[in-house]
Amino acid sequence: MCECSHCHSKHFIKNGHIRSNGNQRYLCKNCGASFSASTNTFFSHCRSSYDTWAEFIACELNDDTLKQESLHTQRSVSTCFNMRHMLHDAASRRTSDHLHGLVEIDATYSPINLKGTKEENMPRISKPRGKHKTSSINKKLSGISHHKVCIISAIDEDDNMFFKIAGLGPESQEMYEKFADHFEKDVTLVSDDRPAILNFADNHKFFKDTIPVIATKDTYKTPNGNTLAESNELHREYKDFVRKKHGISIRHTQGYLDWLVFKKQVNYSYELRKQKSISYMKVMTDKSMLKFKDICKLELPIDLRKAYEEYHYGIFAATNSDTANNT
Repeated sequence: MCECSHCHSKHFIKNGHIRSNGNQRYLCKNCGASFSASTNTFFSHCRSSYDTWAEFIACELNDDTLKQESLHTQRSVSTCFNMRHMLHDAASRRTSDHLHGLVEIDATYSPINLKGTKEENMPRISKPRGKHKTSSINKKLSGISHHKVCIISAIDEDDNMFFKIAGLGPESQEMYEKFADHFEKDVTLVSDDRPAILNFADNHKFFKDTIPVIATKDTYKTPNGNTLAESNELHREYKDFVRKKHGISIRHTQGYLDWLVFKKQVNYSYELRKQKSISYMKVMTDKSMLKFKDICKLELPIDLRKAYEEYHYGIFAATNSDTANNT
């Protein structure tokens, strides 16, 4: 604490403690306002102490489960769930995503996960767990279809990066255009030979360093010797992350992507023993507008009606109707 959170004066005195969490309270001698170290920050309306949040952030950096976090912080699983998404929301605004120089860019795909959706709100027939044969009722489309979410990643030579949900189905130029503002004018895009990326680069007059489609001993390298290793590593980490969490709801996927980027940038920039305190200081200066009551009401990043339109308008709608009538 070095200044008043209201008028930014450096003249203040101690003024007791906050009864709910025991934090030190201060009184500004300039404006007369009372404040604490967390006033107008991410922790403004949070009852958990610094020690609790520090322990929770350490658990998140270690990719612990909610049950493990509950055990370490002595908070309920539901409270840890809410703390996790508040943390992800704050971290999303503390990452560097303005890219310059040499930039690796690529897309990956993830199935739509409706974990947490109530049965009456499901846009499709519930799928049984495990591997099962597809049927006219439980349809699984092969390949990259509108049942898959396209996620675009880009990483520059200084480890600035973004990892964003772009839309449904195969990557397109329109998807890449959504993130045009993240790139400096003189970037060089390292990519594969997908037309969507090449057209995007041509449209903005970006330099291109493309991995050729012709198979050679250096199949995975561009003519200048660059690869998509960093981007592929990010994709692998995300898929391992999803597997460890036993699936991630599409409603909260972007938050997990942002946290993964935040965690990687902290890991690149600071030694291990400082990462917990640095992460705390980075997020606490951000006043998150996300409240506990809004976490399960976040806007979906995709249109589920479009994703599962065949269940409503196509042959599946008729099949489902016949099934309902027979039962």
